[in-house]
Amino acid sequence: MTKASISSCPVCENALGNLTLERRPQVPSLQNVALETPDAARTFPTGALHILRCAACVFVWNDEFDPSHISYDAGYNNDVTASPYYLAHLDAMADRILASVPEDQPIHYVEIGCGEGDFMALLHARGKGRVASLTGFDPSFTGDDNLPDGAVVHRVMFTPDQINKIPAEANVICSRHTIEHINDVQAFAEALAASMTPERSLFLETPDADWILRNLAFQDFFYEHCSIYTPRSVATLLARHGLACEVVPVYDEQYMWISARMMPSQEASDPTLPAIDDAAAKRYVSETNQIRSQWQGYLETRHKVGPIALWGAASKGVTFSLLFNSAEDAPIDFAIDLNTAKQGCFMPITATPILPPEAARDQGVRTIIIMNPNYEAEIRQHISDLGYGDVEITVLNH
Repeated sequence: MTKASISSCPVCENALGNLTLERRPQVPSLQNVALETPDAARTFPTGALHILRCAACVFVWNDEFDPSHISYDAGYNNDVTASPYYLAHLDAMADRILASVPEDQPIHYVEIGCGEGDFMALLHARGKGRVASLTGFDPSFTGDDNLPDGAVVHRVMFTPDQINKIPAEANVICSRHTIEHINDVQAFAEALAASMTPERSLFLETPDADWILRNLAFQDFFYEHCSIYTPRSVATLLARHGLACEVVPVYDEQYMWISARMMPSQEASDPTLPAIDDAAAKRYVSETNQIRSQWQGYLETRHKVGPIALWGAASKGVTFSLLFNSAEDAPIDFAIDLNTAKQGCFMPITATPILPPEAARDQGVRTIIIMNPNYEAEIRQHISDLGYGDVEITVLNH
């Protein structure tokens, strides 16, 4: 499982000593979907995972990713705005963008991968008149009426062909949780770089592969995220396209916030890159199977006590269910999610039912496994408010 690969890194082209972190032959091609029937869930399209880590720039990618398996249509739903923690995170990221532009200047904002435009609307509201224009790009945009007047969303993938749709006065370009979905990393970075001018700032937000490895977060590897960056690999990629960046951890270190600008020519030949830490990758390879075995034993033991629920039916929950609920004697009875669009539906492949919190309580859940430690406090409060009674709560990656 952990032998070195001869596949070349998409970021730096290194082919020597690249390490296999995960192999999973059949995973759902999309995580953030909820299927209306068990049959639709069980027959959902699949792909394969071969997760590699570059020995040189420490980029992490799925070497068996096939973009033809992916379709971000109206059925795609990754909304987690029912969480106060996540809403506070969105506010903080919007404030970072607002603070990047002098207060006496208007903000002309462009978002690549804007989804339904929720973050655009949030930025406009928190800007209190400072945001003069909003332009988005996203093929999954459905045309909801949530956007401020004058906002424009182009229902296309962002490529160099779309650069002419960026307003000339644009001074902020942002792409949140999009770059990890793009397998042609050079083409996407080229498009980002081509959209830049000396007056423009670029902001990216994306998961941090180093956090996944440090925390043995095996549930954070899945098909949608074909390109998972580290501070070093994202700096390497952007530098190749003439962009210098600063990287800071956000979202309790699960994500990176990347601020980029056009690179002065003298920096291009020798960009400053974060150090490489191989210890976490080696530990992930050596310990993950043991951790999964421990979880299997825990689930089997707790299932004898009563129903088990995952709290969180998004990406982490879908993967956790896939790893432990594929056998006929599935120990996980259901998932709990506050996203009303997912309630009453089923997870892809395993067909694990998704319930609202009240229904899970009424079914006598005895064990709850929280998929994301960031939400632990608010989930515990929710459980207390609903009077769950005797229930054991366990937190992944606590």
